[in-house]
Amino acid sequence: MSKIITGSSLILGSIIVIIFNFLLPGNLDAFSKNVVEVNTFTENYGDNHNLVQAYLTVIGLGLVIFLFGIIGIYKNVSNRDNNFKYFFLSTNALGVSLFLVSLAVATAFAGSADMNMKAYAMAQAAGQAASQAAQTGDQALMAQTAEQYNVASINSIIAGSSSAAIYTLFWGVFGIAGYIFYVSLISTGALILRSGNYYLSNLMNQITGYGFGIAGIVFLILNIIWKVNTEWGFRIFAISQIVWVILVIILAINFIRSDKK
Repeated sequence: MSKIITGSSLILGSIIVIIFNFLLPGNLDAFSKNVVEVNTFTENYGDNHNLVQAYLTVIGLGLVIFLFGIIGIYKNVSNRDNNFKYFFLSTNALGVSLFLVSLAVATAFAGSADMNMKAYAMAQAAGQAASQAAQTGDQALMAQTAEQYNVASINSIIAGSSSAAIYTLFWGVFGIAGYIFYVSLISTGALILRSGNYYLSNLMNQITGYGFGIAGIVFLILNIIWKVNTEWGFRIFAISQIVWVILVIILAINFIRSDKK
């Protein structure tokens, strides 16, 4: 695989991922608000479920493009560091795969959040109708509205339980994907340092190699302390994405500019 295709895939894929991730409703507010709290998360995804599902699809495409670039690095390393390059590819491929699974779950959550909010609104409306009927004293109307309220309440409970289950599943998968992502940063940094300055200048080799490695270690420790589904944990993950895309772009540009084949 040519260096231009490899480098371009890394740049394009990472930029797509970070741009559309921050375009997701609520994500830009992560630096000032708790956007992962279940009610806030549900409102952001439910009110904008069509937009969210479209953005999640584009993010998935970006991850696939990025992985294509990772495969390019794997192939360009050739027979150098044979043993370690398999670990490098495995961690990156596993991380991307888990993020793709989390995107699928998030897509399902957006739909369930929309249904949950609609079911809750219907239950509220049915409750108000039953209350108004009780004031009229009309027994037939009271019985009818009470039955409608019971049905709407049951539907709301079912929709809420389903949404809560998918919410929990999403953060479980996303949390694991985040840990693997940080391990992949460490493996990327180690591979760069082990490969020497074959493709990169000595300075760029040190910057990107230690940059990926240190970032992976630091953010892994931080997200173990503060889980990604907490206010500070998600904030830390958002910062790690910015650091990641900067390092990827630096690596890709220098990889493309290299005179080596």
